[in-house]
Amino acid sequence: MHISDGSVEQIQVVIPSSVCDEDCCFNSAVEISGKVVVSPKPNQPVEIQGETVKVVGKLDLQSFPFGPRKYYAPEYVRQQIHLRPKTNIYSAILRLSSLITNALQTTLIQDNFVSVFTPILTSNDCEGAGEVFLTRPASDEMCREMGGNRKLEESYFNKKVYLTVSGQLHLEAIAGGISKVFTLGPTFRSENSRSRRHLAEFRMLEAEIAFCNDLQPILSTIESLVKHSAKVILEHGALDLITVGKYYNENLEESLNEVLKSPFTTISYREAMELLLNNRDSFKTPPRDEADIGSEHELFLVKHMGGPTFLVDWPAKIKPFYMRTNNDDNSLVSCVDLLVPGVGELCGGSLRENRYDILKSRLESLNLEESLSWYLDLRKYGGSPTGGFGMGVERLISYLLKIPNVKDIVPFPRTPHNCPM
Repeated sequence: MHISDGSVEQIQVVIPSSVCDEDCCFNSAVEISGKVVVSPKPNQPVEIQGETVKVVGKLDLQSFPFGPRKYYAPEYVRQQIHLRPKTNIYSAILRLSSLITNALQTTLIQDNFVSVFTPILTSNDCEGAGEVFLTRPASDEMCREMGGNRKLEESYFNKKVYLTVSGQLHLEAIAGGISKVFTLGPTFRSENSRSRRHLAEFRMLEAEIAFCNDLQPILSTIESLVKHSAKVILEHGALDLITVGKYYNENLEESLNEVLKSPFTTISYREAMELLLNNRDSFKTPPRDEADIGSEHELFLVKHMGGPTFLVDWPAKIKPFYMRTNNDDNSLVSCVDLLVPGVGELCGGSLRENRYDILKSRLESLNLEESLSWYLDLRKYGGSPTGGFGMGVERLISYLLKIPNVKDIVPFPRTPHNCPM
């Protein structure tokens, strides 16, 4: 009998069949007493000489969706999200995800970043794309009681409040007093997308650096985060990497070592667009100059460049209001997207517009001057230039472990028309 406590390695229990409970079967929960002894087998240092076995949680093999030593496709496993942590592959993914999450935070803390919490409930739409979830109490009676003549969705907070799409603006406020800050928490996007890269709820690592006047500190921090995460799982997750690699038919040790030894390259949006336009016949959707770059275009660029690629200096008209312009006619902004193989966009960042008059003019043009008056105050009362970035944690895990679908990473995926449990 082999048992597992949820850690990486199983242990063999040798026990007389007469002692074994008849309800003891694959994936049942058991308590075993006995002695830990040196194993006579060369591939395991110890085993348990069992004396008693007690089944504390029976399992009906006839209806249980998984069987021993069988392969199940990700699409099938995904349908059993409440039971898939019992499978070897998913428990390995969870342990590796934990290592990566800890590596991200450790890397920043060792670089003198301070961890902070930013709110999940917010009146801001940081990205300005309207992809927000609107919140309100479930009770109409409470809303009418609290709101008077206000709309129901404005009754509780006296304004519309959303689930956060980003903690960036709050981090900028904190960076006014603490020069290097980060947050790691849930983020929500109401995108009508069922792609393998998108979730309605996911984790985002966001960081902000004060006195940041160029992109290089941002690029260096991002590259360090990716590479340190790869290093940590190579050093501490070797057995789980083998499990995940076999399941997805990938040599993860080889690919992770390639991540460590290869420098990230940097090209401008203009250089990237020229490459795309010169190869327009290669795409289902042709690229458009002065427009955003689609997933197939991102993957083409990464393949052409030979690995992770920083794409910098984008047209201002397709980027959010808070990004700092970096040329005389204000047509370009100092921002970056990190593109990686198999995923496309992993990370986005920018320098923030710290010039009061320019930012005020932009907010006025967007009718945001009143709702974001506090954001202007950051420039008015002793603010420094700042820059920062946001990285999708599940996308990073997808890249490092070569898991094609982020729904196979997050324990309880939320997508359009799908929110079980």
